[in-house]
Order: sequence, then structure tokens, then C-alpha cells
Amino acid sequence: MSLRRRLGIAALLLVALAAGMALRTFLLPGPALEAITDGAVVEDFSLPDLDGQPRRLSEFAGKTVVLNFWASWCGPCLEEMPDFIDLQNRQGNRGVQFLGVAVEQAAPARELATRLKLNYPSLVGDLEAMDIARRLGNTAGVLPYTVLIGADGKVLARLEGRADPQDLEKWLNTAGAVQAPAD
Repeated sequence: MSLRRRLGIAALLLVALAAGMALRTFLLPGPALEAITDGAVVEDFSLPDLDGQPRRLSEFAGKTVVLNFWASWCGPCLEEMPDFIDLQNRQGNRGVQFLGVAVEQAAPARELATRLKLNYPSLVGDLEAMDIARRLGNTAGVLPYTVLIGADGKVLARLEGRADPQDLEKWLNTAGAVQAPAD
């Protein structure tokens, strides 16, 4: 078989592979929140915020927390953050608190938070943050990684990959997470 013919077959196989992957993307749903049935209580942790001040998860006790692990270099993270900003605006007075955890150094995380006008707190942890994510079920080290924590401190759901805002809002509503608006 000639080199030209082998290259043609290889090119054809690559095109078929790319077409198959594109078709899969359009036909199969994206990642969905995975319901957690064991109801494990999240262990409290402390990390510095973007200004270097120590913050604890327990500061948000009694609220439904959407805990999101992200990084400024993570494309899917950047895509979902504007949706989180919108959801925080709409759901914040209903007992929902978004809480970011940047898995990187403070400077790039702070720069991105300022540029996006982040309206919810974000902590910074680099390797320590990944250790926390791992303890919360992110054994593959995927970013973004989101954990929905009920007002009672128990894990309700988790998601590896970019969150769909409609799916997340549905989860918040069906899980009983969203309370009546505060007066």
C-alpha cells in the first residue's frame, strides 16, 4: 500500500472520529448533577478568601451552598461563572449561597473575580483546595467541580464538569433548597 493511500485512509479515519465526537456532543446530554443518597455531612474547612482573610464553610451554615471548584485557566469554569453570578443574584435572598474555591494562586483568581464582578465569595487553596474537592468526591481531579450542600450541611448532589444553569436551578427547587424570599 502506498504512503499516499495510507495517509488518505488515516485522514478519513480522523474525519470520521471527529464527526462521531461532534455527533455525541449534540445527541447526548452534558454532565448532570448526580444525586447523593448517603447524605454525608460535609466536614468544615478553612481557606483564605481572595483578600487573604481566613474563611470557613461553616460561616454559611443554614444556607444551601453551591460549592464550586474552579480555576482562571479552566475554560468550562469561565463559561459557567456568569450563570452562577446570575443565579446568586436571583436566589441569594432565598437561602442560596454560591461559594467558589479557586484551585490556584490568589493573584490570577482575584484578577478574574474582579473582571467578572463576582458577587459571591471565593476562597483560594491550590493543592489544599484539590484535597478538599477530592474528599467531596472529586477523585478524578476534574474542574469545574460543583457540590450542592443542603442547609443541614449534607451533600445533596455533585457535578463533574460545566453546570447547566437550568439544571442547577431545578435541583435547587426540587431539593427544597430554595426558601421563601427574605423580607
